[in-house]
Amino acid sequence: MAHAELNTDMILAAVRDHGFAAYDVLVKEYPSESVVEEFTKAARSGFTTFGVGVHLASLTEKGHKRLKEL
Repeated sequence: MAHAELNTDMILAAVRDHGFAAYDVLVKEYPSESVVEEFTKAARSGFTTFGVGVHLASLTEKGHKRLKEL
């Protein structure tokens, strides 16, 4: 079964819905490398912030705003 291509908006929604477990949820459907790449894009775009690892992200105000625009 095909699924949508992973993108930054999906990362933001996963962080909103699953918090620090977002990575674990996403790697069940997508390759780990793709998930980390999208987490990195989200952080570089200022949508998320993180401490120890890019995949342990929290939404920034910019990230919350982006989700409201969808």
